[in-house]
Amino acid sequence: MSLRTGFCIALSTLCFSTSLQALDLKEALERAEQYDATLRTAMADYMAAEELFPQSRANLLPDIQLGGFYQRNDTSRENSSGGIIGDVDSNFTTKGYDVTLNQVLFNKAFWDAMEQSEALVAQAAANYEVAKQDLILRTARAYFNVLGAQDNVAFTRAEKEAIGRQLEQSRERFNVGLIAITDVRESQASYDNAVANEIVAMNTLRNNIEALRVIIGDPVEDLAPLAEKFPLLLPEPANIDEWQRLALDNNLSLKASRFGLSAAKENYEANRAGHYPILNLRAAHTFDSADGSSFGGAFGGSDNTANSVAAQLNIPIYQGGGVTSRVRQANAEVWSAQAVVDQAIRTTVQQVRDAYLGVESSVSSVRAFHQALISAKTSVEATEAGFEAGTRTSVDVLLVQGRQFEAERNYARSRYDYLLVLLELQRAAGSLTREDVWQINQWLDPNARDDTRTY
Repeated sequence: MSLRTGFCIALSTLCFSTSLQALDLKEALERAEQYDATLRTAMADYMAAEELFPQSRANLLPDIQLGGFYQRNDTSRENSSGGIIGDVDSNFTTKGYDVTLNQVLFNKAFWDAMEQSEALVAQAAANYEVAKQDLILRTARAYFNVLGAQDNVAFTRAEKEAIGRQLEQSRERFNVGLIAITDVRESQASYDNAVANEIVAMNTLRNNIEALRVIIGDPVEDLAPLAEKFPLLLPEPANIDEWQRLALDNNLSLKASRFGLSAAKENYEANRAGHYPILNLRAAHTFDSADGSSFGGAFGGSDNTANSVAAQLNIPIYQGGGVTSRVRQANAEVWSAQAVVDQAIRTTVQQVRDAYLGVESSVSSVRAFHQALISAKTSVEATEAGFEAGTRTSVDVLLVQGRQFEAERNYARSRYDYLLVLLELQRAAGSLTREDVWQINQWLDPNARDDTRTY
């Protein structure tokens, strides 16, 4: 079972977003696909590259041209020697047309150029698919960054309120002589720090909202948060070497680099073809008609028709060393393209292995942070009870409260990191599609709203 198939065991599909529901990840991606400038650039580059093949193929197809002319002739000749032909004044017109056909019979450079154009079109197509996958990840990352920032604002506000309550209790206890002034000052310092943290959290949230707006193009509405429970799936197949094999076969960035290498090799062959002979076929049909002659009306006009077929062979002997230089240049470009492929292979292996291990680690992290949060809440309850009984100080309460809110942040962030690393594994393997986002979208709660948040 593939990882994408595993997604299907998740929560049942939720209703589509309505005007009363929050923006979910599916709708965010759909907006991004219509708006994102990076994706539109990749699409335009691909459309432009598609024209390379018909352009190169045109060099091998017949070239037919039709030409015509109309000529007015005014001739004046004076015979000073007194010959048979006397003085001549002639005014006449000549008109005609010609049809020519040129057909390449053998030109290795043209064939190699057509093969190169096919590789370049395939490379552009792969790059376009890479841009689609990158958009999926950029959108998901920006979406979850906003959710994470919203969580952080909520946690920061809750922490500030909790510290504020603790500060009030400390002041009341100090007023009746139960605690020292140092406890009040510790609580005040913690409260002031919480206020500053809230300001920073709000600014981070606004920045993340703007980052998402750049991608989807619309003002960010309330986002559908992640559901409280969703499945934590491990990679399937559970074999990192199998994922590496899949990535080396299907990773789109790696495919694009390999197409680039193929194009470089064909370009090298096309330049070597500069040493090969060229054979062309040329056929022509010409007709011209004149209603007079430069020798006067006595000679009358004429109609002329000519047909010709010729095969022309050109054998290059010496071209100033230009062909040899271009071959050396193309050979160096092949070396460069090969180095790009080698680096792409290494990067792909690193990405897929990191993502595979990241999924395994994220599953453990989510579970561990969840348990840490439970323990932190229990610790806060016990410490607050001890504070009420006089066995714990306000400083002790502040410390355990801080650990609780830190545990909440870590748990929330680990959930988002898990979803992102799932997508990264699919991208590294070359199988990331919009359907993967649709499946993750089922793990959101589009009906959940938090109207207390201000952006």
